[in-house]
Amino acid sequence: MTVKNTFKVYLSKDLRKKYGLRSFPLAKGDIVTIEAGSKKGEGGKVLDINHVDSKVSIEGITATKADGKQKAFMVDPSNLKITRLDLSRQERLQKIKDLAARKNIIVEEEPVPEEKAPEPEVSEIAGEQEEPEENVEEDKPEDENEDDKQN
Repeated sequence: MTVKNTFKVYLSKDLRKKYGLRSFPLAKGDIVTIEAGSKKGEGGKVLDINHVDSKVSIEGITATKADGKQKAFMVDPSNLKITRLDLSRQERLQKIKDLAARKNIIVEEEPVPEEKAPEPEVSEIAGEQEEPEENVEEDKPEDENEDDKQN
């Protein structure tokens, strides 16, 4: 039995354009979607990679055992597509930069994780909330008028 060191997995179309690569080695922390099988369309963060069985477990994707307990659903890496790379490890970021440089593509120095991206949306939502507050203030005089009518 031979044990592979890495599983090269296809990248999503967005990542292909961004890095100029078709596939990249899978690592813990990458966000993937399942492209084939009974769990097609589901996805999540890679929790564990089993090189002996050539399987990958993904956060939130489980199978129910006969006794009702949940266990990790193991997926073949060939059925996966990477939608977001975890570039927190410096050697992985450097490898992406080197491979992209061969195709004259410049990779940004520090990738912006999607977890930080929703923060500006929160401020936008706060901006949207300011407008309804103005509407609430307009409603207050009507409420005061109703109070005057009741007295």
